[in-house]
Amino acid sequence: METKDNQEQDNGEIGKEPDKMNPEDLPEYIRPFTHLFNKKKFKKLPERREWDHKINLMDEAPKELNAKAYTMTLKEEEALNQ
Repeated sequence: METKDNQEQDNGEIGKEPDKMNPEDLPEYIRPFTHLFNKKKFKKLPERREWDHKINLMDEAPKELNAKAYTMTLKEEEALNQ
């Protein structure tokens, strides 16, 4: 298992964040799939296929949901609501 110190040394500079677009800085299990996320190769969306389907939302569906991605303390929530 590689420690954070080893990762920083491998990146060349201590304190430097790993480049998520550089396959060398990604975890080993993700490296075979880096081509799927390459911004330079992405030109347009794939062609429509027979299994594509439209998602029909109901007219009465809310436009926004009042949901939080993570829990906050009462003090944080009060600051957010101001």
